[in-house]
Amino acid sequence: GSDKFDPKSAIILQNKDEVLIPLLTNVLPTAKEFKDAIASLSPEQQAFAKAFRGMQLESSVFGVCVVQLKPQLEKLLRLAPGALTKEIQLTQ
Repeated sequence: GSDKFDPKSAIILQNKDEVLIPLLTNVLPTAKEFKDAIASLSPEQQAFAKAFRGMQLESSVFGVCVVQLKPQLEKLLRLAPGALTKEIQLTQ
């Protein structure tokens, strides 16, 4: 549903890592423009066009979710807050 974040890809960055993500920015027609464009097609062609548009709309959203891992790992491992930060500072 719309209340669920279901990522297809993920990346972990640390220590001021940077990542560049190229995005394709093709503009999709509005619902009315699409309806007008396929109006003269056969029912089979319309069905194909609708299925294709559905795939385009399904994959046209880009989301970013930032999760700080150290606090979550500390809770999971039942460590004191900041314990992993101290450990990481010793090992890096």
